Amino acid sequence: MSIAAYHQTIAECDDPRKIEYRVFLRITLALENHRHADWRCAELKDALWRNLELWNALRADLLEDGNALPEALRAGLVSLSFAVNRNTQRVLRGEGGIDLLIHINRSVMQGLQGAAQQPARELATEELSYGT
Repeated sequence: MSIAAYHQTIAECDDPRKIEYRVFLRITLALENHRHADWRCAELKDALWRNLELWNALRADLLEDGNALPEALRAGLVSLSFAVNRNTQRVLRGEGGIDLLIHINRSVMQGLQGAAQQPARELATEELSYGT
């Protein structure tokens, strides 16, 4: 995710949940647009890289002492960030698809909208069903 894209998103709305939702939406749409692309596709690699950057930034924020999210949610999301990292590496080696990444992002987006969501631990466990 580039700094310019992040600043553009901030300019569009000021509610932090909306900002995070829009960042996830843009990246997830890019992943979905290249769902069936060969793993060597430059556009897919770019979308994967932006998704990984997002999750790395999210993990860094979750690990900060001042993060106000409940401890269990923080732990679950940190676990998901590692699952995203592992799955991204698999995709970049040509060993898997991106469906899990899209599923994780869409679930987080539902949570950001306040919709009913699966607890983060259930999502991390669900990773196993995608062949981890």
